[in-house]
Amino acid sequence: MNRTKTFLLLILMIIATAAGAQTFKAGTFKYKVIGKNTVEVASADSSMSGNVAIPQTVRLGDTVYTVTAIADNGFGGCTGIRSIILPAKITRIGKEAFLNCLNLNSINIPYGVKEIKDGTFCHCEALAGLTVPDGVTKLGKYALAHCKNITRFNVPDACKEIGDKAFYNCQKLQALVISASVEKIGIRALQGCPELRRINVEPENKHFTSQNDILYNKAMTNLIKYPGNIDEAMFEMPSSVKTVEEYAFENVKKLLVVKISPACTKIDNMAFVNCEKLQKAVCPPSLHQVGMDSFFGCIMLDLNSIPGDDFTEFDYKKGLVEKYE
Repeated sequence: MNRTKTFLLLILMIIATAAGAQTFKAGTFKYKVIGKNTVEVASADSSMSGNVAIPQTVRLGDTVYTVTAIADNGFGGCTGIRSIILPAKITRIGKEAFLNCLNLNSINIPYGVKEIKDGTFCHCEALAGLTVPDGVTKLGKYALAHCKNITRFNVPDACKEIGDKAFYNCQKLQALVISASVEKIGIRALQGCPELRRINVEPENKHFTSQNDILYNKAMTNLIKYPGNIDEAMFEMPSSVKTVEEYAFENVKKLLVVKISPACTKIDNMAFVNCEKLQKAVCPPSLHQVGMDSFFGCIMLDLNSIPGDDFTEFDYKKGLVEKYE
């Protein structure tokens, strides 16, 4: 009797598992059942093009399902899509959901979405603007990388974390507003943004601050990012700065002279990479650690004036995600 009951329970579990993982096609999309009456868009035909609207609900037999999610890589590689309207009940957009949607120029993000995951909009190169709901708490790694036409971005009010390379290669990004809730900014978050001119941190932020459009940690001991398109020929660091972080002055266009803070002890790897007009860096006696290739590409700079830099080749590939690069 016990064996029979155990066998029947096993069969019921198998049936329930199979039902929970059920996929079906309706219209132009494939859906996956993820709850009693909910589905996610599992995949889309990569050949689809133009303007796309995802239905609020879909029917399978006698059951009507509400569409509440976009699966990981659900629309990945749909290069012909130009705009997408998402249902209002969407609460989850998966990793790489719109990766390589090269011509996507318009999408709405429903208010129930709480996270923009890793690579979600990576290589959406035609996307010129994106409004992210204030309830979003995280921008993942490479979340908006290669969105080459975005010019301004306001970090959501509830956002606590900006991931590594979140805005990598956003070539036209000019202004970034960082909300008060942000607690963490990943490495190289703003690498490859040559037109960046303004970084503004809301005064209530407890972890970061901005001064004259330059990004620092709250205590101003770390200089995180000096926007590449600031129209200044000379810059004197605040006396509180102890560390200049990786890629902090990458590709700065107009800087001729920089006076390093008298408290500075460390310039990190690639900190001044490709500052082609930089002619002079005034270094204090306190500076004893200059990272690999810190001044690589500074073709007008007298490198003999820089202490301790052995110019060992920096491994820029370390930690990179190839499909996002």
